[in-house]
Amino acid sequence: MTTPQLPEPEPAHDWAEDLAHDQLVTATRSHLAAAQRAAEAAEEATVRIGYVQLARDLADGMGGPGA
Repeated sequence: MTTPQLPEPEPAHDWAEDLAHDQLVTATRSHLAAAQRAAEAAEEATVRIGYVQLARDLADGMGGPGA
């Protein structure tokens, strides 16, 4: 009967590189999610500002852009 061979342990620098890569991926995903939320908030604010301006124009009797 033969004794099963255990795999060679990873060198410490490989483990550190894997950990650094995982942290980079996690940070990148977090930044992308934050950027997506910021873009959506900016788009929503732009639409709201447009509606406010349109309401003001209508109230002033201008009818808005192109009227």
